[in-house]
Amino acid sequence: MKKEGGSRSCPFFSLSLYVMYGRLLLIPLLAFLLGSCADQRIYEIKGTLPDEKYDGEYVFLLPLDGVMPRIIDSVQVENKTFVFTGKADSAQVKIIRLRPQLRLEIQELLVVQEPGEKIWVRLDSLSSSGGTLQNERLQAWKDAKMKADQTMYILRQMHTSNVDDSIGSVILEQWEKVQKEFSEYNRRFIEENAGTAVGRFVKLMSGE
Repeated sequence: MKKEGGSRSCPFFSLSLYVMYGRLLLIPLLAFLLGSCADQRIYEIKGTLPDEKYDGEYVFLLPLDGVMPRIIDSVQVENKTFVFTGKADSAQVKIIRLRPQLRLEIQELLVVQEPGEKIWVRLDSLSSSGGTLQNERLQAWKDAKMKADQTMYILRQMHTSNVDDSIGSVILEQWEKVQKEFSEYNRRFIEENAGTAVGRFVKLMSGE
């Protein structure tokens, strides 16, 4: 009598199924990885203005050189707020400003546009930004520069109106001291922020 044997699976068929299932599992994994990479490039800049009278106005995000690009990045103010979102491959220093007629009221603002980061800005007579390390350091540099510029301006005015040579030389010495201290501040800042967008920006501005 002929014995009937049990069914045997084909090894090649099992291997093919394994490969197919493996490829199917790779698809959602690749989609997740690609999505994660895309998310890392997305930046968000949330801003506020001091008064509802600016509702309906447009806020512009422009390159540092101020040259108007072919496509202007702009958003409209609603309820004293605005939001810029987009993708960036690397951190760059940009300028946020309103139309020219409003720049006497609202100070234009330097901001570091950073991929994968959320940044806050306040547009006002003295504008400011923060939310990331580079933006906070840029704000600290701007504050230091403003203080030095104001002090040097006052000393220059005092020196111009002074008629006493001895007092004039003292004022000039103070002016040179403030200038030297800020130059040293710039040097340290560039050294501590080497390789960053804000470090490159200050190096460009200071001519170091």
